[in-house]
Amino acid sequence: MTHNSGAGGLLTDFGTRDIVLEVVADTASQDGAPELQVTLLVAGVLISGTVVSFKRYAQHHPITARIHEAVEGLAARASHEEGAPRPGPPLYLHLKDATYYTPGSQQAFPSDRGVFCRVALKDVSAFNFGSIGWSQAD
Repeated sequence: MTHNSGAGGLLTDFGTRDIVLEVVADTASQDGAPELQVTLLVAGVLISGTVVSFKRYAQHHPITARIHEAVEGLAARASHEEGAPRPGPPLYLHLKDATYYTPGSQQAFPSDRGVFCRVALKDVSAFNFGSIGWSQAD
């Protein structure tokens, strides 16, 4: 799942979490959410792309689509149980059309198209709204 269960987590790790990124990830999971472009700094690599829901991310590959179906089924059953825990804050951010920019490289990877990407929020050390792109020299 993409959420951290348990109310205690909110109080114990509030200082280490980026609430803004959590809101971005949570908003992306809502129906009709606008597409938002971001650039993330993860382990010295820039990742630029459009934030999407876990559901949209899962649809890009047959294996992740099956995982999504299973997770949705478990969540539906759990929601009917009395005393079921509420989902905690998001743990991951999902991107489509993601490109990677590594230090010292003048070209993004992949250079011809973006890919789907899943990034742990705890691994993001900086971010900005908007995507980046380097123009090719003439």
